[in-house]
Amino acid sequence: MDTHLVFFFLYLLAVVYFTGLVLLNSPAPIKIKEVYLYSGTLALIGCISEVAINSFCRAVFDSPLWIYQVTPVHGGDTSTFAFFQWSLYGYHLYYVQKKLQSFNFKHEEAIFVFALSIDALLLEIFVNLSSLFFLDTFIFYYLPGDIGHLTTIFVFPFYLLGGAILIGIFNRFLKDPLFFGTLSFSIAFIFVFLA
Repeated sequence: MDTHLVFFFLYLLAVVYFTGLVLLNSPAPIKIKEVYLYSGTLALIGCISEVAINSFCRAVFDSPLWIYQVTPVHGGDTSTFAFFQWSLYGYHLYYVQKKLQSFNFKHEEAIFVFALSIDALLLEIFVNLSSLFFLDTFIFYYLPGDIGHLTTIFVFPFYLLGGAILIGIFNRFLKDPLFFGTLSFSIAFIFVFLA
């Protein structure tokens, strides 16, 4: 499973990179410090939010929204692979935000939040379908079956809220991307691997 997981990660990395090139329409220069910040921030926010959201759902609805099938930690609410998966999503969001900024939309932040929410649902479907090929299982299994257990519409409001929070975090963290990227990765690493 470990070798398959490494190949799966490399596959996802290649998909994110080439999707980013398509989004930007060229091999535009990448600001490594910003990519590092986006990746670290999502590793932190993603993993901690998964545990918080599933805990909320257990308390309110008596059931979690998902269970991680691959390298689960924190009772299946997140996984050690999620640390890398969320980092890749941060890398992807870097490209998404750069593309949206190129349009100079009037309400760019609101559009980013909505785009992130739709994008996250689509990427969950893509990741789970891809994991069936590489790992012969879902990475995470959604208990609501409204979208074939690949994702669920019930996470959409959480993505909207998370996107709104991320806008504020990115705006503040971009003032010192190396510091905040390192801080985020460090806390996420402790949370996922050492807790």
